[in-house]
Amino acid sequence: MEKIRVVQVGTKHDHAADAVLTLKNLGETFTVLGVIEEDVCEQQKASENPDYSDVPFISWDEAFSLKPDAFIIESDEKTLTENALRVVEKGYHVYVDKPGSEDTKEFERLCMTAKEKGVVLTMGYMYRYNPAVIYAKELVKSGKLGDIISVEAQMNCSYNDKNKRKWLGNLTGGMMYFLGCHLIDLVVSIQGFPKEIIPLNTRTNVDGIDSVDFGFCVYKYDNGLSFVKTNATECNGFDRRQLVITGSKGTLEIKPLEITVGKGRLKKLTKARVTFGIDEKWVDNSQPVEFAPVNRYDAMFNEFAKYIKNEKENPFDYEYEAKLHSIVMRSCGE
Repeated sequence: MEKIRVVQVGTKHDHAADAVLTLKNLGETFTVLGVIEEDVCEQQKASENPDYSDVPFISWDEAFSLKPDAFIIESDEKTLTENALRVVEKGYHVYVDKPGSEDTKEFERLCMTAKEKGVVLTMGYMYRYNPAVIYAKELVKSGKLGDIISVEAQMNCSYNDKNKRKWLGNLTGGMMYFLGCHLIDLVVSIQGFPKEIIPLNTRTNVDGIDSVDFGFCVYKYDNGLSFVKTNATECNGFDRRQLVITGSKGTLEIKPLEITVGKGRLKKLTKARVTFGIDEKWVDNSQPVEFAPVNRYDAMFNEFAKYIKNEKENPFDYEYEAKLHSIVMRSCGE
């Protein structure tokens, strides 16, 4: 296989334009054959976006006639799983943006169908490919942090757009579903599946908007508690996104998880510091850990290509994705 020929489905997801731009930038690996957008108004809006330049808008029939190698699902949250199932049932590899639609049984069917068909299923959890997160997981696996006591994950925003926060009311669990899913994936991939899930999602009622815009959930393990928090109304929230892993032998703090650098919106920098051993009271013995800036989605799509080419096995298997989705929805209070 030379270049991987892909079709993108949908333009409504928050990551849709970033996905097509990244795939175009990775031109040595991917060829974007076209984009399917059945909503006429959304197609017009996307056609005016330079990220979609040089990419034709096509129908489902045209897409299947082109016989691509894979589909990239970037439709609205309600139809992510439905669209993914449509292509997986025909035997196509698929990348699905997070977290999949809200129906747990439908999502489990997607995972099991992909397994039966022997096709790649990759979910759009970009922090899986963040260099600091990879470093953190290596520390955990090596035992250098000791027994993991807790994982604290935050992904906050300061949405001035009232319509965005109103839109959260369309989603089960609001912010927990929308962004909390990223954090749940981090907790679960580091600590395993929890014994108990305690959702505490609520509303800030800022500007009189009554959507569930403050997500908080606690996860109980044998030797401690972990939590995720995602608030849509937090001042400087983007800069305070963080991951803290506390172990019996050390603590790692990643903060911020990402900060935009340079001119391109996709280029992100991550900062971290780690402390080993019992530190002296009131003395900062942490060591900074440096990471080079990376384009946010490059590694994610490059890994997807390796899975398709059988150059690497996807470490997030079908069963993991299905169970993760069920935990996401339970964290939303389903």
